[in-house]
Amino acid sequence: MTDYSDRDAQLMIRFKDGDESGFIELVNSHKQRVFAFAFRFLGNTADAEDAAQEVFIKVYNAAGKYTVKAKFTTWLFTITRNTCLNFLDKRNKKGIFVSLDEKSDSQEDSAGLQVADTKDPPPAELLMKNEQIQAVKKALDSLPENQKTAVLLCRYEELSYEATAEIMGCSIKAVKSILHRAKLNLKEKLAVFLKF
Repeated sequence: MTDYSDRDAQLMIRFKDGDESGFIELVNSHKQRVFAFAFRFLGNTADAEDAAQEVFIKVYNAAGKYTVKAKFTTWLFTITRNTCLNFLDKRNKKGIFVSLDEKSDSQEDSAGLQVADTKDPPPAELLMKNEQIQAVKKALDSLPENQKTAVLLCRYEELSYEATAEIMGCSIKAVKSILHRAKLNLKEKLAVFLKF
């Protein structure tokens, strides 16, 4: 399948044909999304930065074999997901765990979960919003890997069920089922915030 309407795929083909600017454009277009996904998946800035860098190294190295079989973003997030899973596997083998209760040293660690606000809310509202963000992060981190992946891809990356299914290597029906279970789990874990 050749999709000439996918600008990112065209950039990758340009890069494959020797035009380095195609790769630079792809990195500039997707580095924030890849980092944000990795941060949400891995839970800390250092690992997310390393994972994002590794993703683009893999994209660079795969250029010679690249063919347009799906949307570029589907291919990119398949690489990103697999890279994050590898990071988790390495972390678990080393016995390194990140505390879900650990406070962040800087505000940038939670930046991937926040939306910029043009007005300064009152301190009490700001505190409540920060508590909610931390609760959502903790609840998301506690989901099984497949549920967490499906939520990140569909909710945060706004990918379709079809793209999510392709990235996760399962059917659309399975993605919907996984998301339903994730929603139930998150609803249970966030019940205290849903009462407001």
